[in-house]
Amino acid sequence: MKIEGENGITLHTWGGQHFHKLYPLANNPAIAKNLKDSFPQPYTLHDARFWIEHNIKFNPPHNFAIEQNGQLVGAIGIHKGENELRTNMELGFWLGEPYWGQGIATEAVRLFVPYLFKNFEVQRVFATVYDFNIPCMRVLQKAGFEEEAILKGGFIKNNKIGDIFQFVVLREQFI
Repeated sequence: MKIEGENGITLHTWGGQHFHKLYPLANNPAIAKNLKDSFPQPYTLHDARFWIEHNIKFNPPHNFAIEQNGQLVGAIGIHKGENELRTNMELGFWLGEPYWGQGIATEAVRLFVPYLFKNFEVQRVFATVYDFNIPCMRVLQKAGFEEEAILKGGFIKNNKIGDIFQFVVLREQFI
């Protein structure tokens, strides 16, 4: 499956064509510092294989490769809430460092959110951002997300405690 956007940006389901491109792009401490600790660092060939194989099972797809002009530049995906939180999806995304600051992430989020509301029984999509990741906050705001909450002292990363900013977009904004 492919979702096409502007400026050569597409979201593409994960497949074998991404295997050897994913791990060198993702194996960067500058990326991992902005993501949850579950994102491997170092990011190995084994991690890339696991991720691609993991994503084959989802129908409709939950996670996509972000491509620019056919070149892998990052990833975007969701984690669907369960039980009483089943109307929620948590959004996450990252780009390889050479692609930062070019509007790619904003375009990817703009493409992905309508896909989520069309294909899933979900009422809200939210994203959490560490207080030091101002560029990510700007991406979400440009893509139509609103700041919803600040979780004071909500994370510890590299032995430093900080605040988590939570952003949200609701289904009703897309109907």
